[in-house]
Amino acid sequence: MFRIIGGDQQEYGPVTAEQLKEWITDGRANGQTMVRLEGTHAWRPLSSFPELTSAPASTGPPRLPASDPTLDAVKTVIPYGNIPALISYYLALFSVIPCLGIVLGFAAVVLGIIGLNQARTAPETGGKVHAWIGIGLGGLCSLGYLIALLLLVEAAGRHGF
Repeated sequence: MFRIIGGDQQEYGPVTAEQLKEWITDGRANGQTMVRLEGTHAWRPLSSFPELTSAPASTGPPRLPASDPTLDAVKTVIPYGNIPALISYYLALFSVIPCLGIVLGFAAVVLGIIGLNQARTAPETGGKVHAWIGIGLGGLCSLGYLIALLLLVEAAGRHGF
């Protein structure tokens, strides 16, 4: 049984030699992948294990093991592949702060539109919901504070301030 360090720097295993050979064939591991024999503490390159090097070598960097549900769940909650949508979401949340709301809300709308376009062109990045929340809440707060500011200016003008 073996353990490996994946391309995401996470430890995977224990896996059998046969499973590891399949990963090599699938391109999920290669000769540079760090491997440790179960029960030992020394990590070595996969190419230093003769029993594993008989599998057809893959070209390119190792990929993550297929379909890690933890990564999918995190990506749904935090769309780290779509930074404009993520920033838009947080700016919209902070746009409820008086005085800053107009500026943060406007920035949330702009970044939300950029994030929404990115999510449409590259769906795997996610972030549509975050972008829509940024556009909606940011726009609502900006508009609300702008109307309040205009009413305040108008009232001040009527009373001679």
